[in-house]
Amino acid sequence: MDDNSLTSWQWVFIGADPWQLWLALLVLSPFFWLLAITPNRRLGGDKRPGLATELTLAPPRQPGPKIGVGPLTRFLKHLSSRTWASPHRHRLGPPLAAFLACLLFLDTPEVIVDAARYFVQAKSLSEYGLPFFFRQWGIEIFAWTDLPLIPMLYGLLFSLFGESRLAVQLLNALFLALSTMLIAQLGRDLWDEETGQAAAWLLLGIPYIYSQTPLIMVDIGTMFFLTLALAGFHRALTRGGGYIALTALAVVAVLLSKYSAWLLLSGLLPIFCYSLGADRRTWQIRQTWRQVIARAALALLPALIVSSWLFWEYRTVMAEQITLLLEFQRPALITGFRESLVSTFFFQIHPLVTAALLYSLYRAIKRRDLRYLLVAWLVVLLLVILGIERIRYSVPIFPLLALLAGYGLRDLVDSGLRRHLLLVIVGSSLLLAKGAFLPFLQGFAERNIQEAGHLLDTLGAKQATIVVAAEAEEVLDPRIIIPMLDLFTSTKLLAQPELKEPEPPPWAAKSPLRFSWEMPLPPFYFTTDLDQPQPEILVLIKGSPAAVLPPELSFKLQNFHKLKHFTTSNSIFQHDPRVMIYILVAEAPGPNLGLADK
Repeated sequence: MDDNSLTSWQWVFIGADPWQLWLALLVLSPFFWLLAITPNRRLGGDKRPGLATELTLAPPRQPGPKIGVGPLTRFLKHLSSRTWASPHRHRLGPPLAAFLACLLFLDTPEVIVDAARYFVQAKSLSEYGLPFFFRQWGIEIFAWTDLPLIPMLYGLLFSLFGESRLAVQLLNALFLALSTMLIAQLGRDLWDEETGQAAAWLLLGIPYIYSQTPLIMVDIGTMFFLTLALAGFHRALTRGGGYIALTALAVVAVLLSKYSAWLLLSGLLPIFCYSLGADRRTWQIRQTWRQVIARAALALLPALIVSSWLFWEYRTVMAEQITLLLEFQRPALITGFRESLVSTFFFQIHPLVTAALLYSLYRAIKRRDLRYLLVAWLVVLLLVILGIERIRYSVPIFPLLALLAGYGLRDLVDSGLRRHLLLVIVGSSLLLAKGAFLPFLQGFAERNIQEAGHLLDTLGAKQATIVVAAEAEEVLDPRIIIPMLDLFTSTKLLAQPELKEPEPPPWAAKSPLRFSWEMPLPPFYFTTDLDQPQPEILVLIKGSPAAVLPPELSFKLQNFHKLKHFTTSNSIFQHDPRVMIYILVAEAPGPNLGLADK
């Protein structure tokens, strides 16, 4: 039933023991319940009985007879203190939890090869500067169907902190943390404090999201900018002020993040229409229609002008990209592999989140709550109208799914039960992601690339020469592994000067990995020094275990000892790279560990 292409349960539990995860959840359940029933704690800021769901505290009880003073009493007194439970401090709970949760997954290998493109784009900025990046985007810098904003942010991080994958991972963790704050704000603005905070916590109840935050991809950043645009636009229409400028920036950011996100900006339309109507709670006009239109124009026209100018500047590149999207990626999205909604909503998203999401529809219909449509529109557009059944395309709307689920939980009157439910959802999702998803991802053959990069850093060499060997019909061009290796090492990598481009197989033109055959290696992987001395370290990359070295390369390896052969593989995916590190004989520490495979 779970046909997810990355973290399917039928794969992740080959190595992970589900009973251990159940046992861990069983052990944690009493702790969750203790937190749920802690005296004077309630989830939510609503003053009406039974409607609070936020991590805030009630006022302390009237003084009573002292039963005794001990560590537990002092701890509970601390939990009940007004200082710890200030009205705004509890709102930091979800973003702080989100950021810390992401730190648990920093050791995830770069399991999606598209990361090679984004890394090369970012490195081009750090190597040659912003002017080069903007002038050569789509020309010298291979752009495929990518947009420049998020690779630019990664490149700026590389310029500041060096080519640090950690810096990118922390940025993605920050994007997720801020997304919890934004969706909580949107929930508060549309409904109440309870719904917003529940949505923030429920966003952390999506195990799949933890497989994406460590990767150098653009989906988490797109999710953040889209959520910022929606939440900011609502406040721009209702409050004006600085939210107008913030919305303009957010809309431009979405337009420059990912082509598939352009359609998602249609989520601004129901917010605009709703702002023109009357408030059903008071039957009073929310704003004058002139005021709403003026604020919308101020928010969207600058974004339209800036975007139009950028699109005109890159019209040739973008025309080619859009043609590629329509003629290649769109048919593949419709007729290619699919990940069922059952897989997405019952295995990759916590099933209790899905249950709350389904109930929210009934609740909205029963109450005739038009505000529900403001959030539900993009979910309907993506999953029903367009029929997109690939979870990565759904990542930008994850916060909206969480908000709908939070809306569904509002009918749970028992605040302790509601609090316990949120804790169980978040806790079990983290257990699944950490105990099953992460070990499985660490068994990918891409782990070989990660470990080889770390070993290169320990050798202390300034540079290493890269040799690539391929099968007759590789699933992708193995040269794509060079930038992926570069991501994990500070050693300068130079491709073998005689390195030839392997011939793409006949089916490469229709392959989802077609970009790997069309992406050229950038100049910084080559040297113009004709008197380059023989390298001290040589790295052999095989696109697959069956790849065979050409005779001329095998001859060169006779002067080298094999220092390490990285062979991790889960034998599930076709892309199964191997990495071997050789060291010059005169430099080799210890005995010969084996010569090259010839």
